Parts: sequence; structure tokens; C-alpha cells
Amino acid sequence: MKRIATYINVMTDDEVEQIHRNSLRILSEIGLHIPNDEVLALCREQGGEVDTGKQVLRIPAKVMESLLEKVKAHSRLDYDTVQRNSLCAGISTQVFFFDYATKTRRYGVMDDVMKGIKLLENLDRFPGSGVVTLPSDVPHNFADVASFFTVYSYAKKEGGTFILSATSAKYIVEMSRLMGRDCGYFLETVSPLQYRKESLEMALIMTKMGCPVSIGPMVIGGALGPMTIAGNCSLQNAEILGSMFVGHALTGQLGFGYGSFNHTMDMRSMLCSFGSPNQALLGMAAAQMARYYGIWGVSNNGLTDALAADYQCGMEKASNAIFSLLAGCGGMGGMGIVGADQGVSLEQLVLDNEFIKAYNYIMSGFEVNEETLAFDVLKEVGINGNFIGESHTVEHIEDSYWPSQIFERFDFDAWANGGKKTALDRAHEYVEDVTKGYQSMEPVIEPSKYEELKRIRRAAAEEMGVDVDKYCRD
Repeated sequence: MKRIATYINVMTDDEVEQIHRNSLRILSEIGLHIPNDEVLALCREQGGEVDTGKQVLRIPAKVMESLLEKVKAHSRLDYDTVQRNSLCAGISTQVFFFDYATKTRRYGVMDDVMKGIKLLENLDRFPGSGVVTLPSDVPHNFADVASFFTVYSYAKKEGGTFILSATSAKYIVEMSRLMGRDCGYFLETVSPLQYRKESLEMALIMTKMGCPVSIGPMVIGGALGPMTIAGNCSLQNAEILGSMFVGHALTGQLGFGYGSFNHTMDMRSMLCSFGSPNQALLGMAAAQMARYYGIWGVSNNGLTDALAADYQCGMEKASNAIFSLLAGCGGMGGMGIVGADQGVSLEQLVLDNEFIKAYNYIMSGFEVNEETLAFDVLKEVGINGNFIGESHTVEHIEDSYWPSQIFERFDFDAWANGGKKTALDRAHEYVEDVTKGYQSMEPVIEPSKYEELKRIRRAAAEEMGVDVDKYCRD
């Protein structure tokens, strides 16, 4: 068959419908706080009911359902034919850089960004070379501009990071257009049911420049949303639908994905949990809602609360990812993260890349035919024979077994004689090997574009009051 076709469900069809109806009620009766009059006016034009004094948008159920029908028709996604054995990963820029060897962390710097670019160029399940950490050795208001400049100059793969201000947004869009790359805005709610004024300002600036909007609320059950899974999912779904409405009002676009990044608060530590069993339940629910709406869904799966690359880390990542992905989620959370946004580890990026390759191998299934049933070779080998030297074995090694240089399979003596290395040890060796020379990397773009990128970066620094001579040197 060569693919796994069945989807697992955590809710009945009636329960999915209940989540949908409750979300519509949230949007129509409670609404969204939108502290921007221009955005509110655009939403009113699309059929929203606006309380100007309170800056609240309420979306009538019929208006929301009408938009959902258009989104579904635009998507034309047939889940029955989706191939799920091509999972890729991305990263989420972290504030801290984590060192597994010493079990310490520090604020990230631009040197880490460069090393991350060099590593990601060598990880085949990461299609982009994003910014692994926010560089603290650059003024904060200028860090996103400097990071985009670095990625555009030195990365062969596309990539970027979060846009931090309305001022930097216009320069980043200018850079992306120069490079011929897509640049959209991630419009995120602040749960429950509101947007930051600054986020709306950035969204307006970028959409006026023709940039698309992506969405992905992050309700945290027990803190910024109901503790119950059903209540969490209802609020999350409401914020996703509401964000589709606002995004459509801003851009006219219909190509929205179902970005569902909700979590649960751990009441002992008072931290957002990335790896609890709830993450599998939330991921499966997100997948079912995305299938209900007929659009592509992703959730924050494949994550962990562990602060070491230990059993907990592997178990949490694999379990919440596999449940979510088998339910129909087409993407994972940002990889390489240590704990719940406690930092980024380059070694964890390598381990995650290897996990995704193993997952894709499983999801590709296997073929059943005359050749693969192997009756003829079995008859030739006969009783009490072996298949090691058979040409049939050689011909099918690549399609019937997945090898790994990180997840090794040795007997005790070979492992002991090899230095008793763990997967983390091998991941560290891989990082150090493929990133050699990263500090002396040369720009990978033509000189004229590089010079123009430097001009844009300099203009941004001047407007932001950043020391041009210090932070715009090459």
C-alpha cells in the first residue's frame, strides 16, 4: 500500500460539532478585543459586529460559517489522498542557547545564529535555515533586522524569525522582496480572545505591502483558557476561526491553515507544559478539527518538558507527535527546543532530524507484490538457510531497512570499545563536524544583492537609533 491511510480519532463526530458550535457562540456572544480602529473597520466591512467604544469584534455565526465554506472550497484538501510520509520540521527562535554537555544555558548571540545556519544546511528534514536564537549582542529593537540580514546573506535555504516591531517590519519586507522570498506576518492572539495593539499595527503595515497572514493561537489551559481539554479546544478553535476572519479582513486571503498551538499549564511549576500527555490529546483534537474544516492542520507536537536529552525527552516527543500526526496533523512544533521554550540545543536539532527520518520511513509503509513476498528466494535458500549473501537482500537493503548514524545498533562489546557513546554524544560530534568553519562563512548571494542588503540594514539601523558603525560592519 506504501502509506498509512487510517486516521485516529479522539472525539466522535457529534463532539467535533459541539466544539465547533461552542466556538461560534464564543465569537458571536463574547467576541475578540481588537485595539485598532482601522482593523475594526475592515472587520465591519466583512460582516462583523463592532463595538467601537470597547474595541470588541463579534462575529455572527452565519458570517463565520460563510467564510469557512469559502476557506474549505479554496483549500480543496482531500485527506483520503494526503501522503503523510514527507514530514519536515522547522524551528522556533529561542531566547536562550542550551549546552547539554555542561547542563547550562546563556543568552543567545549572533555567533550561535551563524553556527545554526551552518548546521541546518546539513539537516535534510529542515527545509529552512531559520534563526535558532535571538542574538543578545545586538540591540533588541534591531535584532530581527540583523537576523534576517544574516540568514539572507549566509543561508542557502530560506528562513527567518519573528518580526518584532512595525519599524523593522518594513525593512524586513524590503529585504525579502530583494531576495525574491516570501515574507508573511504571524498574527497571534493573546489568550483569552485579544490581540496586542503592536501586533495589529505590524499586521496592517505588512498586509498593505501585500504580505500574507498566518495564524496560530496558543491557549494555555488552566491559565489563559479553561482547564478542561474540551474547554481549551473550544477557546483555541474560536481564536483560530476569529483569526481567520481578521486575517481575511486584512488581506482578502482564503488560504489559511489550522495552526493550533495550545498547551496546558503545569500547576506545580506554573509553567506551560510542552510534553504532558495532554499534548497528545490536544494534537489529536486539532487534527480532527482541521479535517472537519477541510484544511491543513498543524499542532505543537513533538515537544518535551525535559531539560536533558533523556528517556523523558524521547518518550514525550515521540508519543505526543505520533498520536497527533496519526490523527492528521501535517506538521510539528518547532524542533531543537529544550523543555518548554527554555532554550535551543543544536544537538537536539540533530536528534529531532533523525527522529523525523525514522517516522517518515514508518509512514511510507511497505509494498506487497510477487517480488517483495520473496517466495522464489525463500524456496532457493530453503530450510535452515540464510539470506545474507542473496542478491535479493542486497537489492532491497535501501527500501527495506532504515540505517542511522545517530541511533546506532551495536552489541555491548562494540559499544564499549567505541567509547560507550550515547545518541547525544554522536549528535554533538555531528554538530561539531558539519559546522567547522562557520565563523568564516562567506555570503552565498551575488555581490550586488549583498550590498543592497547592507544598505537596507544600515537604513533600518539609522531609523532605530542603532550605532551604524558598530552593528552594520561586515
